[in-house]
Amino acid sequence: MTRNQNKVNDATWSLSKSVHESNQAIADSFVSAQERNMKFAQSIFENEVELLKSHADQTRSFMEEFVGEPEKSQAFFQTLANSAVAAQERNVKFAQNLLENGTELLKSHTESTRTLMQTLAEQTQKQQEAFQTLARETWDAYMGFFSSPLSYYQQTLETAESIAWEGVETAQKITRQGMEAAQKATHVEKQTVDSTKK
Repeated sequence: MTRNQNKVNDATWSLSKSVHESNQAIADSFVSAQERNMKFAQSIFENEVELLKSHADQTRSFMEEFVGEPEKSQAFFQTLANSAVAAQERNVKFAQNLLENGTELLKSHTESTRTLMQTLAEQTQKQQEAFQTLARETWDAYMGFFSSPLSYYQQTLETAESIAWEGVETAQKITRQGMEAAQKATHVEKQTVDSTKK
């Protein structure tokens, strides 16, 4: 019974540990994903602020040049065109940065999810094994509990049967010995009677 109890305790501990490890893996994955999301959002925010600041500086510079020298319309339009091209380049750079960071974030989430799923699959296997052990040992203990009285009665019956057979064999042996003694006595008496007749 103690062996079954130890196995049941070990299986229960293993099952509990596996559930804890699964929950810990999920929590760690969630925290890691949140950290990556925060870094991504912070990066986008910082890049967007930088882009807007750059646009504002370019617009301020352009307005100062335009207000300061209205007679140079050719230079004004050239500056306006250069400003638009520079703004477009900054917008493209911002979009590329957004796409690259977003792609990296998705790759990171995918890898984290794959790792989490593998960990959960391993933990599920451990939980199934522990549960099977727990169920098997519980069943064995249950069957042992109910078969103990039957086993005791079976042993008692076998012992009584063995004693009865030994009694029968002893009685048969005594009977045989008695018959042999009677035959010998009869034989001796017959010899005695025969010798007295002569």
